[in-house]
Amino acid sequence: MGYKTLNLNNCFQDPSFLREVFFQHQIRRHIPAARSNFVNLYINGQNWGLYPNVQQLNKDFLEEWFFSNDGINWRADRPSGSGGPGGGGWGDGTAALNYLGPDTAQYQKYYTLKSSDVDNPWSYLVATCNALNTTPLAQLPDVLPDYLDVDRTLWHLASEIAFSDDDSYVFKGKMDYYLYYAPETGRITPLEYDGNSVMEANLVNWSAFYNEAKVNYPLLNRILAVPAWRQRYLAHLRTIIQEELDPVKCNAMLDNWKGMIAPLVQADPKKLYTYSQFNSELNVLKSFISTRRTNLLNNAEVKQVAPVIESASFQNAQGQTWGNPLSEEEVQVTAQVSSATGIFSVQVYYSTELTGNFTAIPMFDDGQHNDGTAGDGLYGAALPAQIAGTWVRFYIEAAAANPAKSVSYLPAGAEHDVFIYQVIPPSSLNGPVVINE
Repeated sequence: MGYKTLNLNNCFQDPSFLREVFFQHQIRRHIPAARSNFVNLYINGQNWGLYPNVQQLNKDFLEEWFFSNDGINWRADRPSGSGGPGGGGWGDGTAALNYLGPDTAQYQKYYTLKSSDVDNPWSYLVATCNALNTTPLAQLPDVLPDYLDVDRTLWHLASEIAFSDDDSYVFKGKMDYYLYYAPETGRITPLEYDGNSVMEANLVNWSAFYNEAKVNYPLLNRILAVPAWRQRYLAHLRTIIQEELDPVKCNAMLDNWKGMIAPLVQADPKKLYTYSQFNSELNVLKSFISTRRTNLLNNAEVKQVAPVIESASFQNAQGQTWGNPLSEEEVQVTAQVSSATGIFSVQVYYSTELTGNFTAIPMFDDGQHNDGTAGDGLYGAALPAQIAGTWVRFYIEAAAANPAKSVSYLPAGAEHDVFIYQVIPPSSLNGPVVINE
């Protein structure tokens, strides 16, 4: 199928055989994560048993998730042969995007450069760490998005915390994650890695803000200290809880996969755990999903009620809903929004690039922005005119008038799942044909 590398894992710490394949399947809707499946291995005709096969985080992987694989790929771990997994233990302030000073040699002790098509690759890691850790908190929203894909980082943290991933950034503060620098945007994105020990029964009570108070975990400690980003994180966490921790859907999936692999597990001569443990571990996973969902929804901040964005659309200058606009025409965006606690603000975020940061424009319910009548819950705003050929991405954010300013998004998967249109050139039905050289 075009893949050059197979990683056949032995289900260490996972009698169910299901954890890694299930976890990667669930989070791939929202963050870059490896493809994974099951492989029954035979060597010289001899059955060596069943293995989760997990995609290598190499250039093939990067090309699936980014506009190219021409950037920089690091693994947050010491280079091979350099003396073990990091010296000071978890949270020691080394490979968690901590700022270690301007000398790139300090970073080369704790990160492994896997590939790069960029000159001076380490300088980009240093610059990102510097921006994340030394920028005054009030200025961080203006500075950090030029170095780090903040929204994808929030989805990454929410995914790890939702499934209690103890092989992760949020648990270890280093190791078991990758970083990719995309030259098209100039931003770094964290990449999920190693999901064999998620969903353990003893981890079901993790806080929705696990380890955020630890200064050596700056993706948690610094980013979640920015109120707007904290609310964005909570919105993403709610989406994961509703979509990826739905017990009905999850249990059906787990039952289906268990039925598929059970005969192979039973016949596996190399398995680390008994067939009886395999059968009983499924109930551990199901119990985790149900209990974890309940625990997260009972968190005081998670259960704050955000607005409901019931629908959104745009119209071109000809009044066509979802009709591509012509060159140099504004586009009218509307969204129907309601909230039990009132509405603090509604914004449309847009970008004229197919990747990278968005710009926010306020939306109004005043009867003067193609939004119907004032106070009817229909909000409107105009997106600026663009030249022909431009692709425009946009999504809607609504904030409640509660103390937290709880937010919701449409589409719920923003910023990676968004609305999009292309500006088209004007044409004439009866104009003369002009032949240029």
